[in-house]
Amino acid sequence: MLYAIKNDDGIIRFDRQNYILTSVDYGSIGASHSTAKGVDQVGERVVNTTLDTRDVEIVGFIKAATPEEMEAKKAALYQMCDPRTPWLAMPDEETALECRSTATVKFTPSRLTNNERVASFVIDAISFDPLFRDAVLRYRKIAEWTSNFIWPLIIPHTGFTFADRTEGLITTLENGGSAETGLVIHFSATATVQNPTLTNIETGEFIKLNRTLVAGETVIVNTNYGQESAISQNGDEIEDVINSVDLDSTFLQARVGSTRFRYTAESNVNSMTVTIYFYQRYLGV
Repeated sequence: MLYAIKNDDGIIRFDRQNYILTSVDYGSIGASHSTAKGVDQVGERVVNTTLDTRDVEIVGFIKAATPEEMEAKKAALYQMCDPRTPWLAMPDEETALECRSTATVKFTPSRLTNNERVASFVIDAISFDPLFRDAVLRYRKIAEWTSNFIWPLIIPHTGFTFADRTEGLITTLENGGSAETGLVIHFSATATVQNPTLTNIETGEFIKLNRTLVAGETVIVNTNYGQESAISQNGDEIEDVINSVDLDSTFLQARVGSTRFRYTAESNVNSMTVTIYFYQRYLGV
């Protein structure tokens, strides 16, 4: 099944009218096992297992009413599957697999299947991150504001608060995927906050910023493997603050199932909101 292919510039849907899907092969993920063997040991002991890349093949054809329409649709497919940029294969509207083409789109040389009205094509790609993921980021927020609006709205003479801040500094993140996943953590300050920390309650692992955040500042920490970073945003100002990450920190991951996180700070904890963004990841669809 393939609903669409997508990149930052647009989307091509397999709608059975313009782009028609013949077949899609998502292949499988190879596994590499590292083993160790002791003296007189029977067999071997598995030390580590890693997953390899995934090969993808998409076969389909384009339909057009005019030569100009065919040229435009071919150009759109070439641009979408440019080997220099990644794109998403979407089995459905809620799931995606990041791919890179291993060659430009291949059209058949035969005039019977490559002409002004119909053009058969093949897209060969590789997924270096072989796990399917959510098409849209999920999120959990710690220390939210809860609305006080109740209709019909009556404002007493003593005054009215539009919202109250929740007191809880703990949240439970539910990962319903089939693999642990990295996080994108937003530390957002409404006043001066010193050295915020996010801790995995079960394991004791934490990520801490040795930094005093000012009002309006958000520090975004990415813990996804190979993408580890820490960026400060305050209005139009953007700063790399990876050196503010405490050396004893762990780039936290969310295991499959439930993970509880607690937020703390060395001062003014009530002036901070923490939002955790993540994708659920899947071995297959």
